[in-house]
Amino acid sequence: AHQFRTTNADLRLTRKGHEYGLIHDEERLAALDAREYLIDDRINKLKTFDMKVVDWAARGGAELMGGAKMVKKRGDKKSAEEVLTMPHVTLKAVETIMIAVDEERRAAAREEGSQEMGDDEPPMTPSPLSVFDTVEAAVKYQSYVERQHRDMESWRKAQGMKIPPDIEYDHSIFPTFSAEELEKLRTMRPNTFADASQISGVTPQSLVYLYHHVTKRNRSRDGRKDSKVLSAA
Repeated sequence: AHQFRTTNADLRLTRKGHEYGLIHDEERLAALDAREYLIDDRINKLKTFDMKVVDWAARGGAELMGGAKMVKKRGDKKSAEEVLTMPHVTLKAVETIMIAVDEERRAAAREEGSQEMGDDEPPMTPSPLSVFDTVEAAVKYQSYVERQHRDMESWRKAQGMKIPPDIEYDHSIFPTFSAEELEKLRTMRPNTFADASQISGVTPQSLVYLYHHVTKRNRSRDGRKDSKVLSAA
């Protein structure tokens, strides 16, 4: 099932129209089936094509293909779909690399007289223009949805986290907070992030800032505890 919304509206609406008996045009439905097949086929190609991170970086440029993060994972493999989810990577850039690699693999197989590529496997080609934008948006949107789910899950877990009672709600510590936010937090002194999120006037951005401050402080405290244990031993 497609996980994107904006660019496949025509697919969904035509299907709904047919379900409700509003669309009887068999040619239009056949064209729709063909388009859905093309989209699924292209996305499947992106899922199944993979290379080492270092090879993606060498062909597409380290910065474009993930920059410093890529260097740390040189031996790892990434699928074309995973590479496309990166912010500045385009479908055109990914498919250009896929086509070049496919041609090189075919040439190498011919030289060796190998049947590895398979005569029935057609050469890699760019996504047809009729589905190009939809394929690109599908992968990008799916990545965005998954990231949103992860953020929501992190926030759900964070809501039960305790806020230390001795936190000083001072402008020098929380420079981005408004005077009203600091005053409310000082007065109400919420015990958890769930409590803090119920205080009117405290923005989500301030809650995130507070969350990072508390987790950083907790990590620092735990580090000091470990040091004391080691020195005592």
